[in-house]
Amino acid sequence: MSAISGSRTLHRLVYASEISILEPDLEHEVGGIIQASMRNNRARAITGLLLVHAGWFAQALEGPAEPVMQTYRRILEDPRHKGAKVLSAGPAPSREFGDWNMCARRMSDADDAILDALALRDAFRPDALSASAALRLLKAVRGIQARRTFDPQRPLEKP
Repeated sequence: MSAISGSRTLHRLVYASEISILEPDLEHEVGGIIQASMRNNRARAITGLLLVHAGWFAQALEGPAEPVMQTYRRILEDPRHKGAKVLSAGPAPSREFGDWNMCARRMSDADDAILDALALRDAFRPDALSASAALRLLKAVRGIQARRTFDPQRPLEKP
């Protein structure tokens, strides 16, 4: 993990995509995504958070505009993502996810209070969220994640 402070050129992109990985392979594949992202993002001053839930990825990427957009273009070409949709993109006043070059969280049954508070439990469709709702969701997940240490060797929490 690496804390990186914000700058005047800070850019944030939030997107959602359907997961095209079969459940038995999901944990392994997400682990690979995180390990590669941590290495690549550190070199590009990118931070972020990846949420994995109910067949969806929702992710925030923060950093200099061009590296963030290059990273998103790679995601668009990644067969593990299907139907990616940008929910928000543009300048950001500060980093919301600056503690991690990349962090992943898989929502569990214990996290249902977050989905309830955001009225998302019954039909989790992050691609239909407004920009502010998507950021609110990821910030809530950040709060949970900040209370535990992410170990890329430890399996993601299962629902």
